[in-house]
Amino acid sequence: MMQLKKYIFLFVLITGNLSRGNAQSILKLNDVYRLALENNFSIQLAKNEQEINRNNNSIGAAGMLPNIAASAGKDNTVTDTKQKFLNGATNDRDGAKANQLNAGVELGWTIFDGFKMFASKNRLEQLQNQGELRFKMQIEQVYSRISKAYYDIVQAKQMLEVEKQSISLSEQRLKLVQDRFEAGKASKAEVLNAQVDFNADKSRLLKQKNVLQNLKINLNQLLAREIDTEFDVENEIENTQDYKLDSLSMLAAERNTSILILKSGKNIQNYAIKEILAERYPSVSLRTGYTYSKSESEAGFLQSSNNTGYHYGAGVNLNVFSGSSVSRRMTNARIGLKSTELILKDSLSKLQMSLNLTFRNLQLGKELLLMESENLKVAKSNVELATEQYKIGVISALELRQAQQNLLSAETRYLATRYDAILAEVELKRLSGMLL
Repeated sequence: MMQLKKYIFLFVLITGNLSRGNAQSILKLNDVYRLALENNFSIQLAKNEQEINRNNNSIGAAGMLPNIAASAGKDNTVTDTKQKFLNGATNDRDGAKANQLNAGVELGWTIFDGFKMFASKNRLEQLQNQGELRFKMQIEQVYSRISKAYYDIVQAKQMLEVEKQSISLSEQRLKLVQDRFEAGKASKAEVLNAQVDFNADKSRLLKQKNVLQNLKINLNQLLAREIDTEFDVENEIENTQDYKLDSLSMLAAERNTSILILKSGKNIQNYAIKEILAERYPSVSLRTGYTYSKSESEAGFLQSSNNTGYHYGAGVNLNVFSGSSVSRRMTNARIGLKSTELILKDSLSKLQMSLNLTFRNLQLGKELLLMESENLKVAKSNVELATEQYKIGVISALELRQAQQNLLSAETRYLATRYDAILAEVELKRLSGMLL
């Protein structure tokens, strides 16, 4: 008995470990979003661009800080010198060495430039804001693709169950035909037809398994994971929510990322115009510095010299005429601003159109889903009735197969309708800025 208990314990332990090893982790949609945010390559690239825009937004980049430059240099020369002075004296020297050392620190600071530096700082802030919006838009696009990839797998998994159910019905039909054939109530042709249909259903099952595996590979790639990572998804697609078109339209105008990017671009254009306009004003700058120089020579009038000192001052610069460059760039910038406003209006119009169409598709999907749900119930009842009628010889095997095919079509349409509805909801959330 003790040995038997040991064997039972080992068997339970081994089978438990095997079952845990074969179990696949269940990925929910929120888990997929989290993995994408951490790993997706497109999101990581957009995040890097966001960091660049954030780093560029500084008072130094806007020209508000002084510039400090330090320099140092030393020159060495070797010369042959022949000198004759007015008093008749001469100085002849071959290979005379001389060196000169110069060093200095210079500070320059523009304290007024027609308010250009303030316009530049505001423009950099808008560029940073635009970078954050582009990062958000990239996340939305990835989430949208991942949502579709996830629901593709859920639908493929459901279709796999439908194919298994179809095989079960075909197997049941084949058994019924074989029983009727053995009883002399069916022909050999009916048996063969049932066998062909059964094999066709098995073929569809294998293809559907392959479709499911390919879709999992696709999702793994989007999540930047090993493409052969095993996982499972939820069994059902959740129900869609109820929305009001007026509320969605207001949200879309205020929160749609593409629209916000265009509005930010309009602000950038305005600040760029102010930067150009500032060139028509004078600029005032301060400057100061410290210099040091030392020279030594083996020939000439001066054998050595040391100089140190500092300087300071101010300057005013005014662009009087530059070939109408400022006016030309100002005109072009204002034209660009008008173009941006037109693009914004066109994008708002297209956004409302897309929102309206997607909303109508979602509403249609809900109506179709109710209808397909009723059709599915009818198709299931029809198969049950047809099976009983075939058993007593009221209908033929072909009619039974037709009832089974009708059930398969009803289940397929139901799943497709539910899939289309949930994708319409995802797109509706993206357009209205609610996906994140």
